[in-house]
Amino acid sequence: MSVEQNQHEQHQSSPPPRRKRRWILALIAAMIVLPAAGVVYVIFDPSQLKQELAALQEEGLPTNAVELNACYGVPSGVADTTKLWTAATAAVRDAKISERARGLPIVGMAPTPIPAPGTEWPELEASRSFLKELEPEMQIIRRAAEAGGMARYPVDFSAGIATLLPDAQEARTLARPPELSAHVSVHNGRPSDVLQDVIAVFRLSDSLRGEPLLISQLVRIAIHAIGCHLANDMLQHCEWTDDDLERLQDAIGQAEFRAEMIRAIRGEHANFFTTIDHHPGVWFRDANKLKSIELFSESADALSSSWQDARKKGEEIGLQLNTKPMSAITQLKQNYIQHLFPAMEQAVNAGARAEVRQNCLIAKITAYRYRLRHGTWPMSLADLRDFMAGDEATRTQRLTDPFDGHPLRLKSENGIILIYSISENRIDDGGVISNEKPQEGDYGYLIQIDFQQPNQPQSASLHRAQGRLAILSALPMFDSRRYGADK
Repeated sequence: MSVEQNQHEQHQSSPPPRRKRRWILALIAAMIVLPAAGVVYVIFDPSQLKQELAALQEEGLPTNAVELNACYGVPSGVADTTKLWTAATAAVRDAKISERARGLPIVGMAPTPIPAPGTEWPELEASRSFLKELEPEMQIIRRAAEAGGMARYPVDFSAGIATLLPDAQEARTLARPPELSAHVSVHNGRPSDVLQDVIAVFRLSDSLRGEPLLISQLVRIAIHAIGCHLANDMLQHCEWTDDDLERLQDAIGQAEFRAEMIRAIRGEHANFFTTIDHHPGVWFRDANKLKSIELFSESADALSSSWQDARKKGEEIGLQLNTKPMSAITQLKQNYIQHLFPAMEQAVNAGARAEVRQNCLIAKITAYRYRLRHGTWPMSLADLRDFMAGDEATRTQRLTDPFDGHPLRLKSENGIILIYSISENRIDDGGVISNEKPQEGDYGYLIQIDFQQPNQPQSASLHRAQGRLAILSALPMFDSRRYGADK
């Protein structure tokens, strides 16, 4: 064979340069991709997420919008008053009360607080006329309130965090007419009508008890606060009977804020799953879901234990999510949970405040019941136990401060009884009440008492008490008619 023929055969048997480059690139790609795929698999095993989701579903907890829609309903044993409350919401919305009553307090833009009965209230006649015009809508609200129960408002959670909650938001507006009506009724000297309106506000709040998201639970808490504010205002002006006061206690005590917030945390978790699934191209989607299971479960478990544990856990999670991750991989694995995890510490503080408000006000009403029975005011929390509903454990819980787990504080001095919690700063400030700024003092309610017997001269202690009230009334945070109520 000639040299030329041999070279020709070698040339034909060797691959072209372009094909050789392709093989080299493919080999390099395989050397990079295969180990990377192995690393990703080691970092996150997809079977683990499936197991965790199955465990949640086995507990009956929602993991997507379909399941969240299904679990949001009126439980057995509770009256379904959805039609009544949605009708009341629609009636008040259509009445356009904010436009018609712009010059009135509460429903419009006129200033509050409203003057006490027996003093001049410039908007009183206009308020009476407005409520007379609004009587058809008030009757719808009262029918819903008398039925009580809970509403399953027409919400579909398929949009995740973009879900609109118009009925929950409009419930705040629905609370305003009975609030105004209570003030008019107390000026008219009709305490039974006042009680009906106050209880209506609490029943409206209770219609939201099953709300599965934190934002609507916060609306429920806000309306309950309106009711507490109103009840505290009216208590000193209405000569209610023991039965009336017991009804008021029961209305205030229906809310179970901790259990309801746990439910809302679980709903927020399902909403997180739905939201992240709506976003295409999410890196480490399943890793973010797995991290969310850890954090939401820890939050719910801590809240199941106590408000104190929940607050501590909220602080820990907030610090964890706000600390810059050590690696890019860790950041990708937590990116969506960092942006979508709710502000748990703030929500827990709101829930604890709601329970403090509830417990302190029930204790104050109990003091009024004690006085009706014994003719004197109670001097300790132990005096109140017999006038509280429930078994021994329930009564103990009702007299407990959610911020430290210890009993509420009761102080009697200088003609004043203080029932209070140490509040958010977790320091006993000695009964320096700062309800509107809970970080700056205690949270609670005041009862101005009169130790004098009829037809006896005032003592020096009562003069000191009146002087203390005068000093307190000069402070921006204090209003003697509305003492102990935050906005």
